[in-house]
Amino acid sequence: MNRRKRQFRAGVTLVEVAVAIVVLAIASIGAINYQYHATRQGLVARSEITATRVAQLLLEDWKSRGGDETYDPADLGLGFTDMQAADWYKITVDNLPMSVNLQWTDVAQDVAAGVTLRQIRVEFRWRVDRTDGAIRDIDPKYVMTTLVRRDQSSG
Repeated sequence: MNRRKRQFRAGVTLVEVAVAIVVLAIASIGAINYQYHATRQGLVARSEITATRVAQLLLEDWKSRGGDETYDPADLGLGFTDMQAADWYKITVDNLPMSVNLQWTDVAQDVAAGVTLRQIRVEFRWRVDRTDGAIRDIDPKYVMTTLVRRDQSSG
């Protein structure tokens, strides 16, 4: 009778437990890896959105001033500081320190009508690790341009 009881006893073996642990570990590693990449991509998207919004603000303000070559974003009072390098400024928005470069180029001119078409360009650079420091070649860049009509009377 004792022998019969052992034969019908149900339970899990050590091998089954080990296999279950391995399967659970693999699933957990996959989920953690997915979460890491999703968080990282979220930070990249947030950085790009921040750069886009600030670039749009600068271009609209600069355009409203006729694309003036002496435009200084520090006049906005939003925290832009001159980096003492040709047309480079520094600003931190949403804990993202960015370097900003302003450039302009006259792309067309009608001397008889006294009209010039000027391209104004804003370039944002930030470190991929979102820290303050020197910009490297591997760091992202965001560029936005627009055109502005300059009449002879606007400079």
